[in-house]
Amino acid sequence: MGRGYDRALRERVVRATDRGLSARSAAARFEVGVATAIRWVRRWRETGELDDAPARAKRSVLDDHSAWLTELRAAEPELSCRAVIARLAQERGVRVHQSTLWYWLRRNGVTFKKRA
Repeated sequence: MGRGYDRALRERVVRATDRGLSARSAAARFEVGVATAIRWVRRWRETGELDDAPARAKRSVLDDHSAWLTELRAAEPELSCRAVIARLAQERGVRVHQSTLWYWLRRNGVTFKKRA
């Protein structure tokens, strides 16, 4: 993900709209996207803030099943990701892609080590 715009640029765009320029014209003048300028101006008028809106927390479908996944891993630590996905579909009615499970496990600090 790219970096956000500088606060000074946000201020210049908002000040230009306060002086009578439309958000579209301010976007063209300061070379930012029209939707971006409109969003900045709307946020300024509604809340009086220029900073980035706080990022939303990422949520996974598997978060609702974390207790079950933890119990399954404790009971059968050697299960592969494919086997866990099959059990999720069979026992919980949840269908997910293997990468979804893998990212969820990684985000929650769970790793699988192969044994010789």
